[in-house]
Amino acid sequence: MKKYQTEFKLEVVKSFLAGDGGAKLLARRWSLPEEKVRTWVSHYRLHGIDGLRPKRSAYSAQFKLQVLSHQDREQLSSRQVAAVYDIRNPNQVVVWRRKLDEGGVEALGSGNHGRPNMKPEQRCPAPPGPVMTDSAQTLREENARLRAEVAYLKKLQALIRAKRSVAPTKRV
Repeated sequence: MKKYQTEFKLEVVKSFLAGDGGAKLLARRWSLPEEKVRTWVSHYRLHGIDGLRPKRSAYSAQFKLQVLSHQDREQLSSRQVAAVYDIRNPNQVVVWRRKLDEGGVEALGSGNHGRPNMKPEQRCPAPPGPVMTDSAQTLREENARLRAEVAYLKKLQALIRAKRSVAPTKRV
């Protein structure tokens, strides 16, 4: 994947905003994918020059769920919700959606990416755990039940969304 300098991105965005052409025309002129032009313009409008600068981020499962629920609630495209939350790669939202639909909330949290650690893992012996009281046990059971309920509702939403997208359209 080709990396673009911030100054170049800014030049393309400013020519778009100045009305020198639409995304398709500018993409041809600068030999870029049209999607890049649209993404850069969205990021620039929402975040200014910082929206065009390189960014490396690791996102928590809670943040991913927040992004996906905002997308559902506002009926936004992946590109639109990525621009709102300053996520540089809109396809990342699509990946999160697929993980959520296939594996539930737990799938969003497993972020074991990148190179494996070369040093052998050294663990301290675990201290003896506290004796679990009835109230703590009750809370854990309720927490597990609520997690299952949320996962069930997410799956139901995914099925409804899939059914809507496959529903035949009537022609008049």
